[in-house]
Amino acid sequence: MYQFPDPKTIDPKERRVQRFYEMVPAILSWGTFVVLILLSFIVPLGVALFILIYNIYWLFKAIYLSVHLVVAYKEMKEGKEHDWLSKSQSFDNFDDIYHIVMFLTYDESKEVLEQSIRSIAQAQYPLEKMIVVVATEEREGSYREEKEQHLQEIFGKTFGGFIVTAHPDGIEGEMKAKGANATYSAKQMKKYLKERSIPQKNVIISVFDSDTIAHPQYFGALTYSFLTAENPYQQSYQPLPMYHNNIWDAPAATRVVAMSSSFWHMMESVRIDRMVTFSSHSMSFKTLVDVNYWPVNMVSDDSIIYWKCVDYFDGEYKVQPIHVPVSLDAVQAKTLGQTALNQYKQMRRWAYGIEDLALVMRSYARNPRAALGPKIRRISNMIIGHFTWATSAIILAIYLWFPIWFGGPEFQETVISNNLPRYASNLMTITLVGLLVTAYINRVLLPPRPEKYSVRRSIMMYLQWALVPLAALFFGALPALEAQTRLFFGKYLGFWVTPKVRKE
Repeated sequence: MYQFPDPKTIDPKERRVQRFYEMVPAILSWGTFVVLILLSFIVPLGVALFILIYNIYWLFKAIYLSVHLVVAYKEMKEGKEHDWLSKSQSFDNFDDIYHIVMFLTYDESKEVLEQSIRSIAQAQYPLEKMIVVVATEEREGSYREEKEQHLQEIFGKTFGGFIVTAHPDGIEGEMKAKGANATYSAKQMKKYLKERSIPQKNVIISVFDSDTIAHPQYFGALTYSFLTAENPYQQSYQPLPMYHNNIWDAPAATRVVAMSSSFWHMMESVRIDRMVTFSSHSMSFKTLVDVNYWPVNMVSDDSIIYWKCVDYFDGEYKVQPIHVPVSLDAVQAKTLGQTALNQYKQMRRWAYGIEDLALVMRSYARNPRAALGPKIRRISNMIIGHFTWATSAIILAIYLWFPIWFGGPEFQETVISNNLPRYASNLMTITLVGLLVTAYINRVLLPPRPEKYSVRRSIMMYLQWALVPLAALFFGALPALEAQTRLFFGKYLGFWVTPKVRKE
């Protein structure tokens, strides 16, 4: 069986291949910007027409995505209302299934973790079948021990098992990243299961961020999906991430980013062929062990585990959506400026997931058993997704002016030159009307408004969507472009943990 390549291989030839693929995303993005500028001098009419066609493309894409959002909303609404536990209990092997729920944490408060773990205690699922793991970092120091003691006192006897692991600092070959912590903790759980004679094939592991609050129906729905799958070991299970924990407290700009992220994953959940694991997700523990856990020296642990599984099973692996939500924190800090900076850093870390491309291309090139068609589709989705992430907002916001500025007197006197800003503005206005669908679904999905806020806050939940163009530029395109540029120059990012700050 071919082994998924080490991302930091020391073989000179492989290193050159790795570096080439790391450079591709930035070449495509920056190359597009440069070419459009040059063409604005040479064929300004062509660039102007391209800008108009690109606006029309986004108009139809907005309609297309809005339809998918409505479908996903209906499926999630139905998913929350099902009695998944009863449906799961109808299977003879239901009692054989165990759940490991692993919360990965570094420097988060005990209050954040307590709220997340409490959601597991409130799940509509037999708690004796639940093994909760709090995966901490040894380098947290004395506060780590304080958190462990606090959580043990509250939850030590609540579940079938409650374990706190401490990932040692400074292990050779590791970077300070979530994947290293997750791998260490999962290896401890492998020993735990062996000691208790629990077969790995009967265990589903859910890897959650420290702020993840699971819906009561999630584990019932997850178990049902596992028991009814044709091959449950060749798929991951993805809940719908909703950033609702502190949504009423977060500033408007970060609320827009948070809800836009939620809606994107909702839309992807009804386009299964495009899905890749993200943030909090679940999979067979046996599969996790078979693929040799997460890489310990990469930032994008949540997506790379999917690609390792794709490689291990020669392309025969997928992500199965679970149309039940889990709730996480929107970005929030003590000051507005720090909130904006943290939001930028979070989006840059997410966009840094394009680091997966180099490994996937290398593994595909050396693994002929995977079918060519799915290879092309998966790679295309990854490249196009990150390319549009980094370029679309910039092209739509800025590049329509370039043919007007640089096109010369002859073009500047044409009808299309004089009307290009108006045409583009009208198309974008029509496109933004689609935000009404988004605003409505956002409103019906929101948790109840806290008593400390007036109706004015609810009105702001609608008006905030006017910030979408700015959010797309400053919290979308720019951090994505920086992530790609860093990879181009080999200036690799370390793992950055988004601080969890909540108002009292």
